[in-house]
Amino acid sequence: MKKTFIILACASLSACAGHLPTTDKGELSELRSAIQDAKDAGAEKCAPEALAKAEAKQLYAAHEIDEHGGYNMSEADELIASGLKAAKAAKEKCTASQAVAQAKPQKKPAPAPVVKTKPVPVATPVIVKPSRGYTDSEVIDLKGINFDSNKATLTASSQETLNHAVSVLKERQDIKVEVAAHTDSGGKASYNEYLSGLRANTVKDYLISHGIDASRVTAKGYGEAYPIADNKTRAGKAKNRRVELIVK
Repeated sequence: MKKTFIILACASLSACAGHLPTTDKGELSELRSAIQDAKDAGAEKCAPEALAKAEAKQLYAAHEIDEHGGYNMSEADELIASGLKAAKAAKEKCTASQAVAQAKPQKKPAPAPVVKTKPVPVATPVIVKPSRGYTDSEVIDLKGINFDSNKATLTASSQETLNHAVSVLKERQDIKVEVAAHTDSGGKASYNEYLSGLRANTVKDYLISHGIDASRVTAKGYGEAYPIADNKTRAGKAKNRRVELIVK
């Protein structure tokens, strides 16, 4: 998978025809409530990683329920239980942080030190012309981001490219980005879009966990809808499986 600066980061999933599975299911009511409680407690700022994990488990569980029609719920139940644990952990972390803040006298924060960052090598990431078809904004192609087959798990070789993206975002404090993930045309379009959404959120979570403010990063999976090469060849499919950063 590849990635784009500005910041589109994502892996390939399917065409625009499909949609992510709906989480408005009775089986997910407890998890939905727990996630909302965590958000109300401020988890989007104080515990973004745990919150993102809970939301990802919710999506995976919804997919499992759709796949099995309410039968063979063991895997969905495990995902829901894991999501509940993450959501509760996010809420507890925020509640504890708020309690500590209230217990201490409020002090005016000292001005942050000015940190000079080294320029990012020109080769990575690569800024490309806004001719992708789905955006007119600046796009940064994050070459070198890959995932395990049919999963949203980053490979170890992706770390260098992701760290370059973090450096660029820290240097360009004035921009916000969308992590955009794309796939080739293999498999069902609806599943490709679903998978690309999960991969986009994986990259988003990495950026946030490495110091990028959550308010500056969104994520979206485009599946196979916007190829940049011929999907009939192996080389073309490899180019289409990419992650980009779109500057907002």
